[in-house]
Amino acid sequence: MIDRYKVNEIEKIWSETNKLETWLLVENKVTLGWCELKVIPKSDCEKIIKNARVNYKRMQEIEIQTKHDVVAFTRMLSESLGEEKKWIHLGLTSTDVVDTAQNYLIANSNKVLMKSLDNLTAILKEKAIANKKTMIMGRTHGIYGEPTSLGLKFLLWYEEINRQVERLNLARNQIEVAKVSGSMGNYANLELELEEFVAKELNLGTDTISTQVTQRDRHAFLVSVFANIASTIEKIAIEIRSFQRSEVQEMMEGFAVGQKGSSSMPHKKNPISSENISGLARYIRTFVSMSLENNLLWHERDISHSSNERIMFPDIYHALIYSLNRLTSTIKDLYINPKQMMKHIEEQKNIFFSQPILTYIIKNTNYSREEIYDFIQECTLRCQANASDFKDELVKNNINKYIKENEFEKMFHLDYFLRNVEKVYEGILKNGRSN
Repeated sequence: MIDRYKVNEIEKIWSETNKLETWLLVENKVTLGWCELKVIPKSDCEKIIKNARVNYKRMQEIEIQTKHDVVAFTRMLSESLGEEKKWIHLGLTSTDVVDTAQNYLIANSNKVLMKSLDNLTAILKEKAIANKKTMIMGRTHGIYGEPTSLGLKFLLWYEEINRQVERLNLARNQIEVAKVSGSMGNYANLELELEEFVAKELNLGTDTISTQVTQRDRHAFLVSVFANIASTIEKIAIEIRSFQRSEVQEMMEGFAVGQKGSSSMPHKKNPISSENISGLARYIRTFVSMSLENNLLWHERDISHSSNERIMFPDIYHALIYSLNRLTSTIKDLYINPKQMMKHIEEQKNIFFSQPILTYIIKNTNYSREEIYDFIQECTLRCQANASDFKDELVKNNINKYIKENEFEKMFHLDYFLRNVEKVYEGILKNGRSN
């Protein structure tokens, strides 16, 4: 990942040094497991744990000859040991170490990811509560519909991110596993108890059945969840971008002192954070196809997945966590313009009461829906053509045929569109409702 989008915690987790230290961690846990099973003498086990050290430069030198990184790794470890070196990598195949270590790095990365998701849900909840009664024109197809609560937007995003967390937890249960089953996955040169021991030591689950590798459907599911999360954060970013347009200006990204919007036009304030998030979300989603194809391995194993995974996992964590952190910061600093929202509501001159009027007449009279709908639509078309007020247009066209005058006057209150908002909030925030 380029420096611009690196996340320090992820950089440390996926560094070559930490990867090899994690390989050593797995090898040591296997050694301890064999000792527990009384295969390796305790004295030899203690020497291995104490003296086995990673020497990356020496490993590179050996790999030039072996052209095999794990063989180079085990031989490098052996050079730091005495006779006890014979126990290194006992019964293992390369991917017992590599896949278990990679799943361990994924587990640690997921913890960082969860923190970013928690931070995002916290700010979304805060904005939802603060804007519960802030009114905004709702839109479908980009066209004005009816007024609604701005807070509902934030509440919807809050609930959607919570669903993404549920999906991530399911994916974590499937990917955060130890695989110590040997060359064909049949435990011929190992014991099932050894795998269980290593998994417990590393705080991982166990890969219930594998070949020489952990099956990549597990990884594909995780990446698909990442892509789904990316779709949600881009959805939010697009909404912010849409509201920041010059002719809308209902919400805008914060603009810091000294910030510049354009190299040529000093007046510009652009939604750069949201656009940045959109671009990275597209990048994240490209990994889905790759991860699905990585599941298509020959027989018990090939390495067609290995090369791209070395790049994919660090990059996708960097991109996703960076995007989540940037979105959290963007929403925290968001400028919300209630006056502009109310201006747009008032400019519609009550035309958005068309459905409440339609619904009331249908409920309280015997007129057909078709007749009432056509009557109201004709009135709205005149409003749009003449820039007239919908209420006035209804009166001109004899609305009292359908509604008594005293009832008609009661209907034009904006609070009508918020009448059930509190119940929605209660369902989400108090009862923890999730679909």
